[in-house]
Amino acid sequence: MELSEADKKLVMELEYHFPFSETPFSELASKLNLKEDEVIEKIKELIDKEIIKRIGMYVNFRAKGMEGALVAAEIPVENLEKYRKITLGIKELTHNYIRNHPKYNVWFVLKSEDLVKLKENVEKIMKESGGREYIILYSKKNLKLSVKYDIIRGVSYSEPEQIHEKVPTAEELGIPKELLKDLSYPLQITNRPFKSIAEKYNIKESELVELIKELKEKGVIKDYGATVNGDKVGIRENAMMLINSDDMESSCYSLTKNLKEATHVVLREPDKKWDYLCYAMIHGATRKIIFEVAKKGIKIAKAKSYLLLFSLDNLKPGIVI
Repeated sequence: MELSEADKKLVMELEYHFPFSETPFSELASKLNLKEDEVIEKIKELIDKEIIKRIGMYVNFRAKGMEGALVAAEIPVENLEKYRKITLGIKELTHNYIRNHPKYNVWFVLKSEDLVKLKENVEKIMKESGGREYIILYSKKNLKLSVKYDIIRGVSYSEPEQIHEKVPTAEELGIPKELLKDLSYPLQITNRPFKSIAEKYNIKESELVELIKELKEKGVIKDYGATVNGDKVGIRENAMMLINSDDMESSCYSLTKNLKEATHVVLREPDKKWDYLCYAMIHGATRKIIFEVAKKGIKIAKAKSYLLLFSLDNLKPGIVI
């Protein structure tokens, strides 16, 4: 589907300026000089055409009391299909890519209730799929998550986020854990998308919207708005940039604050010897664009060395959690 200029404008508004409102589509319609029904129907069409994956928000896994890790795995080529089928059935496993590392050809993200269980689950996946060596890169600090695409320029782009050293859990916030789970699902594309959730918890829609705004300010809610399918809007390349520096934490903080094209920035902790612990994701229409962004990132991070690992195949496409 070829996007018109009006479609692109709508998609960008949904990504970057989705309103905190009981009637967000009505507010967007007013801003774009359209009718609310027109906006809703167009969004449904864009979802049907798989241009928009969802509209909603990501709930930080730490707020759910979970742990996470990036895993670099060596899976024999002849076992890749077996591995893919096994991992398709694991909902806690996301971002599952074949990448151009000379040894570790598969990179995936896994969440679990604690670090012991996480390691057990990685070992189980590796054993069942006939994997060889692997490295678990635990999430020490998740500094940025904002998967926004500037579809005019053809690159991922978002303003720096507030860095939260600690994200409160549902228990600490005094809200039901089930509510965070419900907020993880895509919003209904109706004139009052928060209505059913508010009714379930016997609160007013306005109260729910204010709570979501508060949760975003506390780092519990990330990536509020539309999640776009990069492949469908010409942003078909992505690379994982891993930095080695004299001060990994400082490098990660600098990337979070200054590399606007980074969608994720994470400081990691390995389970064995591994030099590259500051991690960032870059998405672009071409590899040339990604190389240009990476050059900026290397300078910002004061990197001694780096890896730039491009995605060669997505083993679990369409997953948004």
